[in-house]
Amino acid sequence: AALAVVYGRYLRSVSKRTQDALAQATQLAEERISNIRTVRAFGKELSEVDSYTRKADRVLSLAKQEAVMRAGFFGVTGLSGNLMILSVLYKGGLLMASQHMTVGELSSFLMYTFWVGISIAGLSSFYSELMKGFGAGARLWELLDRKPEFPLNEGQVLHPDQLKGQLQFCDVSFSYPARKEAAIFQELNLSVPAGSIMAVVGPSGSGKSSIVSLLLRLYDPDAGFITIDGHDIRDLNPYWLRSHIGTVSQEPVLFSCSIRENIAYGALDPDAVTSEDVYRAARVANAFDFIQAFPKGFDTVVGEKGVLLSGGQKQRIAIARAL
Repeated sequence: AALAVVYGRYLRSVSKRTQDALAQATQLAEERISNIRTVRAFGKELSEVDSYTRKADRVLSLAKQEAVMRAGFFGVTGLSGNLMILSVLYKGGLLMASQHMTVGELSSFLMYTFWVGISIAGLSSFYSELMKGFGAGARLWELLDRKPEFPLNEGQVLHPDQLKGQLQFCDVSFSYPARKEAAIFQELNLSVPAGSIMAVVGPSGSGKSSIVSLLLRLYDPDAGFITIDGHDIRDLNPYWLRSHIGTVSQEPVLFSCSIRENIAYGALDPDAVTSEDVYRAARVANAFDFIQAFPKGFDTVVGEKGVLLSGGQKQRIAIARAL
C-alpha cells in the first residue's frame, strides 16, 4: 500500500510535467509553422528545428521517467504475486508431507491464489492509469476552476432607441494585469460625441489600442469609469456591448474559412446575411475587386489566420467584417 501511494504521487507529478512539456512543444511548433514566412525571411529554419528538438527531448525524458517508474511498479507487483504462489506451494508441500492437506485442497488453494494475483495485477494497472489521468487532467481542471472576472452574458441591454453612441472616459486609470507597475492611463478623461469621427494619435505604447480594449471591456479600468450614453459599461451585458462595436485591429486575424464567411462573421446573425450584404460591405471596404479576381471569388479559403492573403488584403477584409 505504501509503495502504491508513493508511486501514485510520483506518477501524477511526472504526468503533469509531461503534459506541460508537450503543450510547450506543441505551442512552439504551431507558432513557428503559422509564421513560417517570418522564419524563412530571417533564415532561422535550423535554429527553430533545434528549439523544437530540445522541447521534444524534454518530453521524451519525462516519458522515459514515467516508463521506468511504471515498469518498476508492475515488476514489484508481479514479483509479489509470484512470491505469494511460491509461498503457498512451499507451505502446502509441508502440510501435504504431514498429511494435513490433500493434493486437491492444495490445487484449489493455488487456484484461488492465482485469481487473487490476477485481480491485484488488474487493480495495479487501473491505479496506474488513474494516477496518470489525474496528472494529465490537472491542467484542464486549472482552467475549469478559473472564474471569470465579470459575468459574460449578464447585465443591462439597451433598447435601440436608447443607443446613440456618446462615449465618455471619466478619470480612467489603467495598467495591464501582467504589468501593474507600468501605468497606461492616469486619470484619463475623454469625450466622444455621438456620430462624430475622432482620431487618437500618439507614439507606440501610449495606449491607443488600450482605449479600444477598455471600450470592448476586455479589461476593466483600475479606477474611474467608462459610459455609453450615460450608462456605465460595467452595468451592460458584455456580449451585447461587443456585438454593437465594430473593430479592426492593427494585425487583423482571419479564420481558416472562405472570404464570404469571414466577412459575414461580423454580423449579429451570420446565417441571415445575404450575398448582397457581403458584396456591399466588400465594396465599401474597397475589397470587392481583388476578391472577385480570385478563381473562387468570395468562396476562396484564406488559410489559417489568412496566411494566403497579403497584409493589405487581410486588412480590407477585416474592415468589411467590421462593417
